[in-house]
Amino acid sequence: MPDQPVMAGETYVVAIEELGSEGDGVGYVGEFAVLVDDASLGETIRVEITDVRSNFARGEVVDAEFGFT
Repeated sequence: MPDQPVMAGETYVVAIEELGSEGDGVGYVGEFAVLVDDASLGETIRVEITDVRSNFARGEVVDAEFGFT
């Protein structure tokens, strides 16, 4: 299994490309999924990684990015 490309406590800018089954936003770092509560489809946001699992991570919104207005 490849190493996860994210680490808890780090921040990343992700584009929310889809919605998860529980309504959370799903963005990607490379091909690694990052699930974000309170994120909307089409947003580009900065997230802090709070939990890393074998095939996905969870993050919290730190700041909204500009670009999709």
